[in-house]
Amino acid sequence: MSVKATLYLVLCCWLSVALPTHAKQADTLIINIANPIQAYPPYHWQENGEIKGLVPDILEAAAAIAGDNIEINYVPVPWLRMFSLAQNGDIDAILPVSFNQERANYLHFVPESIVMERMNLVSSSAFNIDFNGDLSALSGYQVAGITGYYYGEAYTQANLKTLGLANEEEQVAMLLAGKAPLALMDTNILPYYVNKLGGEREHQIRILEPHLYEAPLHLAFAKNGRYPEFVERFNVALAKLKSTPDYQNILQTYLSQE
Repeated sequence: MSVKATLYLVLCCWLSVALPTHAKQADTLIINIANPIQAYPPYHWQENGEIKGLVPDILEAAAAIAGDNIEINYVPVPWLRMFSLAQNGDIDAILPVSFNQERANYLHFVPESIVMERMNLVSSSAFNIDFNGDLSALSGYQVAGITGYYYGEAYTQANLKTLGLANEEEQVAMLLAGKAPLALMDTNILPYYVNKLGGEREHQIRILEPHLYEAPLHLAFAKNGRYPEFVERFNVALAKLKSTPDYQNILQTYLSQE
């Protein structure tokens, strides 16, 4: 019988993937995703105790390509906590995360991305805000963001007044109530939270163009972790998956604009 290595993935929610190994005893690979408070649909969310979404589906498909005897388990960890765990080598990998140099100091990013993420500024109809791509023109407004999120170098350098919130639901609630002029988010998640909040809405949300930041989301392994060889294994599996119709079918299932 083959022996399995259990991979606990910390998504910016929580995810674990078990990969096969030839070791005599099973090895536990700890990987984080994000907790239910920071659900990120359509990318990942928890429903009736089960992790669902675009990212889990892609990883399950990649795991099937990687080999036999693959288990996938999900373990919730708060967004900022998962980076701390990775820095200390207390977990083996995290996902889905975008690359930046600071994270690369303690993470090995799987080169092949899981999916592309696009960030836009969105505005409440309570405010008459025009945007042409010039961030300096927004210096008089506060932007609702998520604590610990990276929004690209241009936004970082603009040094705008940013309100750090716990999750996207708080962003959308503030926009609909007219309590925030701007928020920065992946607009694929907007329909979920608008529908979740329900009821009469005092204001509407308007997506501002051009988009601000586009980057691939990755699976990344802790440099102090135990399984650096899994980087290449997942890289090969993801590349193979993305060359098949299965990958596009998953995207079309979850992303309305794909």
